[in-house]
Amino acid sequence: MNKKIFNNSFEGLLSKNYNESLAESIAKYLSSNIKELFIMSESERLKTIMEILMKAERRFHVDNNPQDKCNGYRPRKLNTSMGQIELEVPRDRDGDFYPSVLPEKYKRFDSSYTNLLKAGLNNFYSQTGMKNFLSSLDLPYSQEELKELSEKLYEEFQIWQQRELPQDVAALFIDGFHTQLYDEENRKMVKAVVYITIGIDFEGKKDLYSVNFITGHENKDSWLLIFNELINRGLKRPLVVVSDDFRGITDAVSVAYPGAYHQLCWTHFRRNIRRNMNKQDAKEFSSEMDKIKLERDFETGKDEFLKMLEKYKKKYPDYINNLEKKHEHILCFLRFEPKLRKYFYTTNIVESFNNILSIIERNSGSFFRSKKMLELNCYIKRNQLKNKNWSKPVPHIKANIYYLIQMFGLKYGENPKI
Repeated sequence: MNKKIFNNSFEGLLSKNYNESLAESIAKYLSSNIKELFIMSESERLKTIMEILMKAERRFHVDNNPQDKCNGYRPRKLNTSMGQIELEVPRDRDGDFYPSVLPEKYKRFDSSYTNLLKAGLNNFYSQTGMKNFLSSLDLPYSQEELKELSEKLYEEFQIWQQRELPQDVAALFIDGFHTQLYDEENRKMVKAVVYITIGIDFEGKKDLYSVNFITGHENKDSWLLIFNELINRGLKRPLVVVSDDFRGITDAVSVAYPGAYHQLCWTHFRRNIRRNMNKQDAKEFSSEMDKIKLERDFETGKDEFLKMLEKYKKKYPDYINNLEKKHEHILCFLRFEPKLRKYFYTTNIVESFNNILSIIERNSGSFFRSKKMLELNCYIKRNQLKNKNWSKPVPHIKANIYYLIQMFGLKYGENPKI
């Protein structure tokens, strides 16, 4: 793993372990990435460990001082017994933060500091050893302080989860993340689904609208509960709802949002062709679908699609009958201008968010230790995205907002309330 990627991947660690000590959090992270650390040179390894420590300290400093903000990095050369290493030292806006692991600038550090660095390198392969080493640094955050930070953050999440949503949006993407949760009350593992909804508004901006956790399996009734919550919070008219195809979802969308277009994920549809046809037929069917995908409008694409289905009806009657019933939802994206279609025919945007949860789940032992931990992770990741990838409108959607407003007007009889 590239050192930069290794360091950046640490960003999600603290959200996973807000209620644990800082030392234990970092020790777990380092031990889970032992393979990447082993292949680094000694100086690279030292640089990586120190930068992870400094990032962690700044994160907690900023969380404990809400008026302060992260403010990039400054270069710092550090002479060690392993040679000079070039560090990226985290800065804060107020200038109050200085990493505990770093000696004061221009101060000549003695053999005790050299021994401290060596201890970090000697213990990186052992979670217990690394935890003991980190604890010896006397990092300025107690477990009680971390718990307090966690509680404050969870209060923020609960307020955010009830905030008012825009009434009209260009698109609503939905998906369920299937996981296992430790039920603390009954002391057992339970199957659960995290229902994620992400929207694109009429400014072209993405945002996470809701995170709902329900035990059991994904189903129509659960999605109706989610949609009703969104409606109660103000979201009443999406232009298009994009979802995976599972039992009951088309009925749920038609009940909650009868005026909206409904697109079944094109990517999942294409994958499922191979599961329902033999290899040769699937190849030919997919080739035909490639042509239909490029048709100039919905009506032309629909005619070609239904005509093609007739060729396979006798051989795959159940599958083809199902596609005939859902053809309007499969081909919905053809109602959009060709240059906009790629933004509205797949659930990739919400699946990318779910992939982040998968990484956190894997690092947590393939399950979530509590509902609260799961919700906090979603909220923290949403805030990170809003400050980075989601901070600006999607350029091509922003450039074509007037066209989407016209589509909305034709669908609902009036322009969206923006």
